[in-house]
Amino acid sequence: MELEAALNVAPTADRTRFDVAAGCLVGSRCANCNAVSWPGRAVCHGCGLPRMAEAAFAPTGQLESHTTVWVARAGIEPPYMLGQVKLDDGPLIFGHVRGLDGEARVPVPVRITIAADENAAPRFWFEPEQGGHR
Repeated sequence: MELEAALNVAPTADRTRFDVAAGCLVGSRCANCNAVSWPGRAVCHGCGLPRMAEAAFAPTGQLESHTTVWVARAGIEPPYMLGQVKLDDGPLIFGHVRGLDGEARVPVPVRITIAADENAAPRFWFEPEQGGHR
């Protein structure tokens, strides 16, 4: 049975999520339907087949929506901004946004920054591309 192949994939917590040197997120792309996911998956959310391959995504994308959060979180003092970013060749990612005016109109071109420290909070965030701040 083809789904048994998913049993040989590393658990979600053990899969590669970041390529710090390249400055990008690493997830998965389905070899059957081309659906993308971050973090990587063992089984495709699009077609249901276990034909996922590790994929590094572009470090750039478009901020589609954002909001300011006023509630503290462990290691993160408010206010901070969260947003949804559609990576240029990848999935829609929910993450922290820095350096953006709260009144900015979307879409805004952004670039990811990944902290080298594995214990950083947050581990990654998005910032407006030069000239992309609106």
